[in-house]
Amino acid sequence: MFEDISYDVQDRIALVMFNRPEVLNAARIRTHEELQAALDMADRDDGVRAVVVSGQGRAFCAGTDLTQGFNLPEGGNPASGEGVPPDIGGTTVLRLFDMRKPVAAAINGAAVGFGLTFTLAMDIRFAAETAKFALPFVRRGICAESCCSWFLPRLVGLQTAQDWMLSGRTFLAGEALARGLIYDITPPDRVLERALIWAGEIAGQTAPVSVALNRRLLWQMAGAAHPAEAHRFESRGLIACMSGPDAAEGVASFKERRDPQFTGGVRDMAFMDDWWPRRP
Repeated sequence: MFEDISYDVQDRIALVMFNRPEVLNAARIRTHEELQAALDMADRDDGVRAVVVSGQGRAFCAGTDLTQGFNLPEGGNPASGEGVPPDIGGTTVLRLFDMRKPVAAAINGAAVGFGLTFTLAMDIRFAAETAKFALPFVRRGICAESCCSWFLPRLVGLQTAQDWMLSGRTFLAGEALARGLIYDITPPDRVLERALIWAGEIAGQTAPVSVALNRRLLWQMAGAAHPAEAHRFESRGLIACMSGPDAAEGVASFKERRDPQFTGGVRDMAFMDDWWPRRP
């Protein structure tokens, strides 16, 4: 089905790989279409409990493929917004944001432009100690894309986001770790293994509805005006979870000192579909 990426499921983990190593996995329109399709597949499949994204070859993703120029949709009136086509990177990232399965990045090499902004909506990022990062938009005559002006300050703080995005400079894995962009750094040959271990623990030990609900709550409450908003939605979530089978299984497995066997699926999350404001 795919040309620019690969998709494989093993041990309840979907592994999505950028697969254009000859151009350092640079992304074109087809790449975005395939990424969105892969995320759809993982979300619909109850046999998938977590997703890991990495890259073939020596790069994670070198950003937008510029061999033919930007080659992205154009047109419309930027002053009024009328007729302006949506940024395709933002469309991909918003699909990622809506995921009901946790997603980890295994950043095996350079992550530049979209190659970095795509990871910001993921739940955790692991990087090779040799990885390099950049948000070079100001050095290419364009502005922020893929919703990174929303995600990046929430992850690393406004001042760091300003440094990286206003200078467009390249920075290394050690700085990314110190600033909170990535969770851990490993030798290059172990970064995928590290991400798969994290995903495997979720796949084997957690309730899928609980994971999906917590993922949504954390992102939604990042913009809440008062903790009472979190209290309101957490209360509703607790009632919904306790009425399902997984809460009883969680207690039983604890008492019996065994691994839980959760049966709930993300289809059981229909109760929360109308909790949040619709996407603008």
